[in-house]
Amino acid sequence: DRLLEIVQNFIGGLSKDVEIRDIHITGSLANYNWSSYSDLDLHVIVDFLKADDNVARLKAYFDEERMRWNDENNIKIGDYEVEIYVQDASEVHFSGGIYSVLNDRWLAEPIRYEGEIDFATARKKSDDITTQVNLLGHVVRSGSYNTGLKSIERLKRKIRRMRRAGLESNAKEFSPENIAFKILRREGILKKLNDLKYNVEQKEIDLGEVSSGIP
Repeated sequence: DRLLEIVQNFIGGLSKDVEIRDIHITGSLANYNWSSYSDLDLHVIVDFLKADDNVARLKAYFDEERMRWNDENNIKIGDYEVEIYVQDASEVHFSGGIYSVLNDRWLAEPIRYEGEIDFATARKKSDDITTQVNLLGHVVRSGSYNTGLKSIERLKRKIRRMRRAGLESNAKEFSPENIAFKILRREGILKKLNDLKYNVEQKEIDLGEVSSGIP
């Protein structure tokens, strides 16, 4: 009931009318790899084409709105922060555990992982990306905004590919790639990368205003 209330609050604040197909609990709290650092990943399933014929534009809108909502609303279930994500009904989501809130049943029931988790490889991957993010910080501070933005986008694509590769592997959430992603999120590196992108975009806007004579 509380999760339904949370989703209704989020949807009610949108400027677009959307039809909810389902609401899923997914991620580590719907699996055996949860920890005290886990978020409660709440995916709102929506048919994007029914809301807008421009899927890319709609996805960008939902991403912006859910990030704003997550920042402004520190909502927890128990000790776990609720993280909302709007997912297109046609999007394939890889997770060992997916629970339908609307239908009150498992769509993908988790299976306890019996293999060993390769933490050393996960740490190596996360350290490599952390180093790249720190180097990008130096590039941005030097004033190379165009180069910095291209490198930031490239690194964000690399992180998405890394995690997807891990989730599609036999180890799924327990893969080194997914564990590396969680390390990066827990240690604030993903936020640092997003903040870098935002700062660069703001700098480019400011420079554009100056060059066009806008006070």
